[in-house]
Amino acid sequence: MTTWDVCVLGGGPAGSVCALRLARLGHRVVLLERRPFPRPHVGEALSPGVRPLLDVLGLAHALDGSLPSQGVLVRWEDATTREVAPDPRAVTVDRGRFDHALLAAARAAGVPVRQPTRAGRPRRGPEGWEVPLRHDVLRARFLVDASGRHRVCGGTTTATGPRTLALHAAWPGAGPTRIGTGPQAWCWGAPLPDGAFRAMAFVDPDLLRRHAFDVARLYHHLLDTTGLFADRPRVLDVAVCDATAYRDDTPVTEDSVKVGEAAFTLDPLTSSGVDSALHSAMAAAVTVHTLLSDGDRAAALAFYRDSRDRTVARHTTWTAAHYDRHQPYRDQPFWRRRAARPPDTRAPRPLTPADLHRPVRLSADAAVVPTPCPVGDVVTLRRALTHPSLPAPVAHVADTELAPLLDHLDHARSLAELLRAWSAHLPARQAEATAKWLFDQGLLVTT
Repeated sequence: MTTWDVCVLGGGPAGSVCALRLARLGHRVVLLERRPFPRPHVGEALSPGVRPLLDVLGLAHALDGSLPSQGVLVRWEDATTREVAPDPRAVTVDRGRFDHALLAAARAAGVPVRQPTRAGRPRRGPEGWEVPLRHDVLRARFLVDASGRHRVCGGTTTATGPRTLALHAAWPGAGPTRIGTGPQAWCWGAPLPDGAFRAMAFVDPDLLRRHAFDVARLYHHLLDTTGLFADRPRVLDVAVCDATAYRDDTPVTEDSVKVGEAAFTLDPLTSSGVDSALHSAMAAAVTVHTLLSDGDRAAALAFYRDSRDRTVARHTTWTAAHYDRHQPYRDQPFWRRRAARPPDTRAPRPLTPADLHRPVRLSADAAVVPTPCPVGDVVTLRRALTHPSLPAPVAHVADTELAPLLDHLDHARSLAELLRAWSAHLPARQAEATAKWLFDQGLLVTT
């Protein structure tokens, strides 16, 4: 009986991209998806970060037929409606078509796709994983759980934000994208590529419990409170889904990894669900490849955990600060639960010519430490610079390894001496640009 290198459970964006990357790296990968495609799916708005990821993967065609941003009407900080200019990198897609294109790309890369097929709870056997199927048992050395909130592998989660539900409906018609607020919810709506318009209202679960007898009436009331959806029809077919942010407590082991919404979800305010799912798939692929290739196992596991945790922490901080910017209903429970004062992020003092002759040192909050980093297609330890202001440890700046440059701080008595030392390894302009970037980030300081 065939034992696969990797079994991927779930054919959404994270599962398809992870399977595709692992197949391209030479592994024998099989993917199981329980639903036929194309499937209807909410979450059609893609952030600007999705396009460059698809370009890197050679999957730009997945955005064919997408609808570019036409600008956004926003009523958030106060009662004023503002028009935000369109960002051509942000698009709205037909998720059925988009997900199908990614899955087709995995199949074209040599991944057998069994669809539709319902898999039972995977279990560890004497030679790896055993996945029960209806008339068979599939065996694999490594398991990738890409089953979304369904989380077929189970495990515990920790909430990273208040419990949130999304009420949503679609209707024929166009109109600008809108983001508005009311005392008990915030609402988003956008045109879809098929000519429909979808609007979502994000609420606390207890509000829905109090109005469970008439979800459609509650939905329209919430849209009315924003003042931005007066032109809509009175639709009755309103669906409800979970939109709570959480993280899985065990996202990776030596023979399994969770990707996409099986590993974590973000507050819908970020509009970065697909973006983050693709990032997690790519991080998982390099992690799995390292583990299956007998690379640095500890570094691979730490890399995936750290990259997931940094993503969650960054988005959690951003959304809490953005909720805090809302003023009209900030004393209402819905807003109090979600808002948090942003940390003090005063800009570092600008670099001046006088600083050239002053002693220079690394910031007290910065450190150069061995850090798991992807190098090519595997994870290994590299000395990298860490600091609270950095979204991730930095090992290279403009293709130059940073740690050896910072080693010169032990001998340089001034910034000018440091730049002279760096110029032995870098063009003078690049040395100056690197020093300026480090100062602008608050990583280097003069005394």
